[in-house]
Amino acid sequence: MSEFIAAIIGGIMSFLATLWATKKQFSQQQRIRENDARNDIVSMIDIVIYKTAKVRNNELHFKTANFNKADTCDIVSDILRDYESLNHQVQDLIIRMSNFKDNSNAQIQEFLNYYDDLEMPYNKLKIAYRIYQQQYDNNQYDNNAIAFSKRKLDYAIGTFINNLKKFSLQHFEHQIFEPSLNPILSKDEAIRPKTNRSY
Repeated sequence: MSEFIAAIIGGIMSFLATLWATKKQFSQQQRIRENDARNDIVSMIDIVIYKTAKVRNNELHFKTANFNKADTCDIVSDILRDYESLNHQVQDLIIRMSNFKDNSNAQIQEFLNYYDDLEMPYNKLKIAYRIYQQQYDNNQYDNNAIAFSKRKLDYAIGTFINNLKKFSLQHFEHQIFEPSLNPILSKDEAIRPKTNRSY
């Protein structure tokens, strides 16, 4: 009888040890998966910052905007292309963040608020570009407008990068990639409108 009880107790102990080991292995695998997902997210944040800096580092000067339509159009086309690349990266990051945690909605909304502040000046730049293409030769049109629009986008990019720096530290304890950014164009470099120029 005691052997039978010992066998039952041994079986129960073996079952409990197997259950504990399985739970421990599952927890360990879960931690590894969460750590891998976190590493993917912080890498994607760094890529978003890199691509954001790439948009800003397309230099558009007042002189170019006023005297070289072809170069200005090339520069703005580069800006639009780089921004679309950034936009795709942002979408990938949001999808990755949504799969990271069950309650990731607050983080995603915070991120989208920062990105929305970048979208507005970008959309204004697109409008300014269309007007620039149509009105470049019109003496009543101020060709500085496209450079001023890019200047506003550059300010928004600086704010976006600073916000992402705080966001990354707060939510992922990650120090972001610090890109080198071209300085923001000075308003003082603007060229007088065509109607006020003396030739």
